[in-house]
Amino acid sequence: MKWVPRLLIVTALSIAVASALSYLSQLDESLSVFRSVKAHPVSENNIVDVVSKMQLHLRVRRVEVNHAVVSIDLLAVKTSAKSEMLRDLYEVPTMMFASSTNINQVLVRVLDASGDREGNPQPLVAVDARREKWLPKEAGLRSGTAEELQQYLDNRFRMTYTFKWQERFAPKS
Repeated sequence: MKWVPRLLIVTALSIAVASALSYLSQLDESLSVFRSVKAHPVSENNIVDVVSKMQLHLRVRRVEVNHAVVSIDLLAVKTSAKSEMLRDLYEVPTMMFASSTNINQVLVRVLDASGDREGNPQPLVAVDARREKWLPKEAGLRSGTAEELQQYLDNRFRMTYTFKWQERFAPKS
C-alpha cells in the first residue's frame, strides 16, 4: 500500500517539472537563448535592419525593395578577393530568403569601383536568385572554397559574369 502514495508523488513532481520547463521559454523571450529567428515581411521600412544583419565583405552601394524583389548593389575595390565577392553573392539571397516571408527574388550586382573615373562603377558579376531555387535546409557553404561557392551559385541561381570578371579572375597563362 505504501507504493501508491510514492507513485502519485513522483507523477505529480514529473508533471510539475515538465510544466515548469515548458513555461520557462515564455518567461523571457528577449534572451537570445529563447529567441528564435522568425521571418517577417521585408519593406522599405525595415530593409536597412535586414541588410545590416548580414556579414558582408563588400560595401553596400544601393538597396531597393520593389514588391517581392530586392535589388542590391555591392561595391568591390581592386583588393577585393574573388572568394569575398562570391561569399557575399551567397550570403545576400540566403539571408533575404531566410529572414523574409514576402521576398521571392533577389538581384545582386557587384560593381568594380577600382577603374571608376566618372563615378560610374562597371558591373563585374550579377546574380538573379529565386526563392523556389533556394533550399533552406541545405548545408551552408559559408566556409566553402571559392570554387565550391561558384559552383553552388552557378547551379542554383542565374549568374552573369562580365568581361571584366573574366579578365580579373581568369587563370594567367
